[in-house]
Amino acid sequence: MAFSKVGMHDPGFILSNKIVDGLMANNGLSVLLLAALLLGVVFLLQWVWRRPLPKEAVLDMTSDSRESEVTARPLMMPEEATLFNLIRLAAQDYLLVLVKLPVLQVVSVADKDEEARRALMRTIQPVRLDVVLAHPGTLQTVTVVHFQKDEQEGQRPEKRDQVVDTVLKAAGIKLVWLRLNQSYSVEHVTTLLGLAEEE
Repeated sequence: MAFSKVGMHDPGFILSNKIVDGLMANNGLSVLLLAALLLGVVFLLQWVWRRPLPKEAVLDMTSDSRESEVTARPLMMPEEATLFNLIRLAAQDYLLVLVKLPVLQVVSVADKDEEARRALMRTIQPVRLDVVLAHPGTLQTVTVVHFQKDEQEGQRPEKRDQVVDTVLKAAGIKLVWLRLNQSYSVEHVTTLLGLAEEE
């Protein structure tokens, strides 16, 4: 399409051309400024994250380290390890077998009353579960095994343990209690865990 010479010299045409050129120049400048601003923010965040911590924030281990002794400690007592190995032999073909997980690692708690939720979280937060059996596909806990010591047998469970058991049951997690002083076979543990194949 060709423009006539008269149309190009028309004052309305020249005015609209100037407006379009002004907008294009402002748009290009705006995009350039926005890109520069984003680049500046990225560099600033990178600098903040990579900056070393101040010396006050890092604990000074060198002065007192001569008197401190750090050693590895066992995850469980020998009786618990024996029972754990039986559980592992019984369940390893079906489930993931994990030991001494914090209870908050296997459940999440939601409540409309935030204060009640926090109180519950404070109550169960220090508890570690003896053995956790998780589904290998979903990685969700299926069963929790508690080890029962001799001295606990006649006593009522502590309030915290009752709360933990209630929370686990509410999450649909099966609870199994095994006595540390009792001897079990792999078949017996398999049956107690509900993993025995029906014939």
